[in-house]
Amino acid sequence: MKVIILSKTPYKEKDVIFNAISEDKYFSFRARGVIDNKSPYVWLNNELTIADIEVSEDKRSKYLSLKEAKPISSSLIGDGDLNYLFSLSVIGEAANKMLDDDEKHLMFPYIEGALKALKEKKDYKMVILIFLANATKLAGAELNVDSCINCGSTSDIVAFSFADGGFYCRKCLEPDTPIDLNSSQMHLIRYIYRAPNFSCVKTDKFTEQDKNAVLHSLRNYIIDAVGVYIESLKKIIK
Repeated sequence: MKVIILSKTPYKEKDVIFNAISEDKYFSFRARGVIDNKSPYVWLNNELTIADIEVSEDKRSKYLSLKEAKPISSSLIGDGDLNYLFSLSVIGEAANKMLDDDEKHLMFPYIEGALKALKEKKDYKMVILIFLANATKLAGAELNVDSCINCGSTSDIVAFSFADGGFYCRKCLEPDTPIDLNSSQMHLIRYIYRAPNFSCVKTDKFTEQDKNAVLHSLRNYIIDAVGVYIESLKKIIK
């Protein structure tokens, strides 16, 4: 069974309870002696590790027990890139906080895709933006990025409001309408919500200021709409 390790809790002596997702469920399992550096499965202790595991029921415990594990992909890389490590923190925190346990598995393809893109040295801020856009949709906080939220027009779009949930055309814009993003940043928000994958082909069209502005607004939107504060985003937004 292919899984992504989301979190871990030390258990008794050198055992660990891992919380993981497969492509269809969220579950916990116990790995005996895995804290010991001599354990063949010590590599499982790295969160966001992707592995092929086999588990079985243990009559002596309420947890499933690890029988065998093979690494597929480690979240660790050797060059010590801080932006990569900060991005891992954002992905892990969002995956653990933004969805209920019975929905966490829905993040599987997005976590897997984001990790692959980061290892391929894709623009880390674009990867995080696309990941968080998909996470908000899964959390039920999808924005309307295709038309004016008032009249449905797709032309003469002049403003975007996170508070109101989408774009406004010039005709519908009121003097007191909150405006969160400029024109370039509005293009960016639409791009990340409509991006089919993490290829980030339009990275060069957006400035660092654009990315930081959208990350800042998106972080606040997640707080307001989902009720979750992604603390590790502080290390990404500069």
